Amino acid sequence: MASLLRKLFGYRRKKVTKKDSITGRNNSFPVPYLSKLEGNQLQPGQSLIVRGIIISSDEFVINLTNGPRVELDDEVRTLDDRLLCMRVEMGQKRRKVHLNACINGEWGREALIKHKWRNGDEFDIRVRCHEDEFELFIDHKLCARFAHYVPLSTISHIYINGGIELYSVSWEGRTYSVPYAADIPGNFYPGRRLYVSGVFKKRAKQFTLDLCAGANIALRFSPKLKAPKKVTCNSRADQQNWEGEEQLEQEEDFPFKRSKAFDLLVYCEDSKFIIYVDDCLVGKYTHRINPRTIDRLCIEGDIVLHGVHLK
Repeated sequence: MASLLRKLFGYRRKKVTKKDSITGRNNSFPVPYLSKLEGNQLQPGQSLIVRGIIISSDEFVINLTNGPRVELDDEVRTLDDRLLCMRVEMGQKRRKVHLNACINGEWGREALIKHKWRNGDEFDIRVRCHEDEFELFIDHKLCARFAHYVPLSTISHIYINGGIELYSVSWEGRTYSVPYAADIPGNFYPGRRLYVSGVFKKRAKQFTLDLCAGANIALRFSPKLKAPKKVTCNSRADQQNWEGEEQLEQEEDFPFKRSKAFDLLVYCEDSKFIIYVDDCLVGKYTHRINPRTIDRLCIEGDIVLHGVHLK
């Protein structure tokens, strides 16, 4: 009955996120935040990910600039170009995200997006770079595309300020092909984390993540988006038949949606894998094969892959 009412009236229980050293939500960054992009220039496929908590009704900004001059003062009379400027209004009747760019002191054409954040809410904002445009994801949903005014290579700094607390700011990802496979340097021993981010395609049915130990599969993680929706785990040893499939218990709603971005975290403990989606615990899976022998990962299915990395 509860699930039927949620479908009819659009009500959803608030997801319980884990704020610990595994998910990284126990980190914090100072605000105002200014960081220079070190190393190589931005490449198509990379994403800026900004996550935090709204702590006031004041607006906040996220700017991609071509220099460190981001606020006017006695010493700074001219700001560096804002190649992408996001200004988030938090007023009761003005909950909007303003998108624009300011090049050589001239503002471009502004775009507006509505949002539903309130004081105390967590937020997830992502900017994915492409050859000719940015994609803006708000809370894992693609909300806008914004054309470049200048090449990606001119972006050098990230500036964030306003009524928020930050717990994650990162650049990651590239353009991936699916199916995707990669070796795991040093193997997937206890204490390591695997992060996978992506977006399900519009008519997605499922995707699979395999953690392989030679010819064996120590973990097959497989969400199925076609009814009946479920998330399962399994293993296969010695190239024999699959062992008993386990359906992960989910106290919250099914964690995946078509056309929506997701973050998958697989954490390896001594006795089991702990699996999170969007920092919410999805389930645990006891090791059937020694995780120290896991040397390769494989991903396939109906997704656009945004990022894969190990820690």
